[in-house]
Amino acid sequence: MKENIFGADFIEKVKAKNDIVNIIGKYVRLEKKGNKFWGCCPFHHEKTPSFCINEFEQFYHCFGCGESGDVITFLRKFENLEYHDAVRVLAENAGMEMPAMQDNEKYLKAKREKDTSLKILNFAKEFYKQSLYFSSAKPAQEYIKKRKLTKRELDKFELGYSPDYDSIVGKLRQQGYNDEQMKAAGVCEIGKSGRAYDFLKGRLVFPIVNAQGDCIGFSGRDLAGADHMKYKNTSATQVFNKSRAVYGINLLKRYKQEHGIDTVILVEGQFDVITMHRFGFENAVACLGTAVTKDHLRELKRLADNAILCLDGDSAGQKAALRTLEVFAEMPEFAVKVAVIPNGQDPDEFLHQNGAEKLKTILENALTPTAFQIFVLKNKYDISKLDEKAKFLKEALAVVSKLPEAAQKEIYLEEIRKITGVSVDFLRRDLSNAPEKTEKTAEVQPKPATELDANVKAVKFVLAAMLFKKDFATTKTNLAQFITNPSLRKLYQYIIQNPDFRVAQVYDIFDVENDKIIDDVINFEFKDITAPKEYFENCVWQMVENELKFRKNTLSKQYKEEIDNAKRREILAQIAEIDKQLKNKKLGDI
Repeated sequence: MKENIFGADFIEKVKAKNDIVNIIGKYVRLEKKGNKFWGCCPFHHEKTPSFCINEFEQFYHCFGCGESGDVITFLRKFENLEYHDAVRVLAENAGMEMPAMQDNEKYLKAKREKDTSLKILNFAKEFYKQSLYFSSAKPAQEYIKKRKLTKRELDKFELGYSPDYDSIVGKLRQQGYNDEQMKAAGVCEIGKSGRAYDFLKGRLVFPIVNAQGDCIGFSGRDLAGADHMKYKNTSATQVFNKSRAVYGINLLKRYKQEHGIDTVILVEGQFDVITMHRFGFENAVACLGTAVTKDHLRELKRLADNAILCLDGDSAGQKAALRTLEVFAEMPEFAVKVAVIPNGQDPDEFLHQNGAEKLKTILENALTPTAFQIFVLKNKYDISKLDEKAKFLKEALAVVSKLPEAAQKEIYLEEIRKITGVSVDFLRRDLSNAPEKTEKTAEVQPKPATELDANVKAVKFVLAAMLFKKDFATTKTNLAQFITNPSLRKLYQYIIQNPDFRVAQVYDIFDVENDKIIDDVINFEFKDITAPKEYFENCVWQMVENELKFRKNTLSKQYKEEIDNAKRREILAQIAEIDKQLKNKKLGDI
C-alpha cells in the first residue's frame, strides 16, 4: 500500500492542505458549474470541457478519456513524477516537512539508488561545466567559437567538456562514490581491466535535463574527428531512457510557465535546439538523434497540444519526418504539421543564413501530414515523364484515400490536380480504386463472454455503486464471500469497514494506474444503466447465483463419491435447498 511509504496520517494531511481545485487550477483553466469545477482535460485534446473536479470528494474525472484520481495522482501524471516526488512537491507547497519513509524495503532501496545516481549526475554536470574553461579544453573552446555560441547559451544549456578518462572518476571517488555507483548513474564505463573510465573523454558535453530540472544523462560531441560516432549518449540507466528523454524539455516547461505555449517545435539535434532558442524560438526541443517514440510524444503532450516537425530538409530528414508522422498517427489528439526547410538545410544552417523571420514564415506555412506526404512524393518523381507521373498519381491517391472525410479528400485532390493537370473528376473516380499501402491485419473475433466474465462485470457494478454511495446500493448480504478477485474483495471490505470514506482515498490503497480492474470500478459509467436499482439487485443476485451453482456442483461430485447412505441423504438435502434458492431467487442463509 502506497501510504506505508510515508504513513497514512501524513498522506491525509498533505492532501488536506493541498486543495485539489487550487492545485489543478495552476495547470488547467477551471469554471464552476453547480457544485463541480470543469475544464478541458490536460491529458487529451478537447475543445468542450469534460474534465470534472469534485471539490467535496477531492477527486477528478475526465468523461472524455477516463483519467481520474486525487491531487497526488494528478501531479504524478501531469508532471510525470514518481509517487514520493509528487508527495514531496505537495508537502513543500504546504510548508510541511517530509517524514522518513517506512516499510517496503525494495522500494526504499530503489529510491536510494535513484537519488544516488541523480547526485552523481548533477555533480558530473557541474564538473564538466567548470572544465570547459580550463586550458585543457582548447578543442572545445575553438569548436564553440566556430559555432558562434555565446556565454549566455553556454550557461542556459549548461554545456561542458570532458578533459580525460580519469578526472571525473577521481572527483567522484573523493565524494565517496564507488565505481559501480558511477556506472549505474551512466557517468562512467568499466573496461575489461576493471578500470572505470569516462566514456565522454575529449568531447563537448551536453547535459540532458528532465522536466523536473534533474540531470539524467549526457550527450557528447566528438571534436577530434577520430571517432566514427559523432555523438555518444549515456547508456540506459534507472533514470535515463533515450527513447523517452527530450533535450530541452526543462527549458520548454519553464517557458510555458512564464509565457504560455500551445505548440512545440521538434528539431533533430542539440545544436538545432540551441540555435532555435538564440533566434527566439524557445519552444524548440530535440530527441537526441533517435527515432521519435510514443514516450517522447507523451512527454511533450503534457506541455502542448500541437507540434511542428522542423527536421533537416534533406532526403534523410524527410524520411525521418515520415516515420515520425506514423508515430503521431497513433496519438491523434496531438496535432502535428511539418515545416519544410529548403535546399536540404537544417534549422541551424537556415537560421544563420536567412534569419528568424524567414523561418517564422516557413513554420506558419507548415504542411499537414497529408500535404507533406504529397510533397515528398512530388519530389520523388519527375512529373514531366508520363510513367513517373502515373506512379505519383497511384501513390498520392493511396495517401488521400486514408483520409476519413470526403471534404478533406476534395482539398487534396485539388492539390494533386495542380501538380499533374489531371481533372478532379478523373481523380475522384480513381480514388475509389486506390490501393491501401498499409498491411491489413486479420480481425480479431471477440471471445464469447463466460459466466465468470459476467460475474466480474456484476461485481464491478455493485462495487462502483457502493463506492459512489448510490441510493440504491444497499444489501444486507455479506458479499465478500462471492468476490474471488483479491483487489475487488479488498475494496469491498474497505467500503464496508469505512462508511465515511471518500473516493479519493482509493488512490492511497491501490495502484490504480496499474490495477485495471480497480480503475474500471472507479471509472464505471452509470449513464448507460436505465433502471439502476433493479440492475443492482440483479447483479447482487448474479454474484450469489454464481456461488450457489458452484456449491451445487461441488456437492454433486461429493454425492457421486460418497458411499455412506446417511451422508448421501444430507448432501441431497443441501442440493435441494440450493435448488429452492435458485428457483425462487432468494439469498437464504449462505
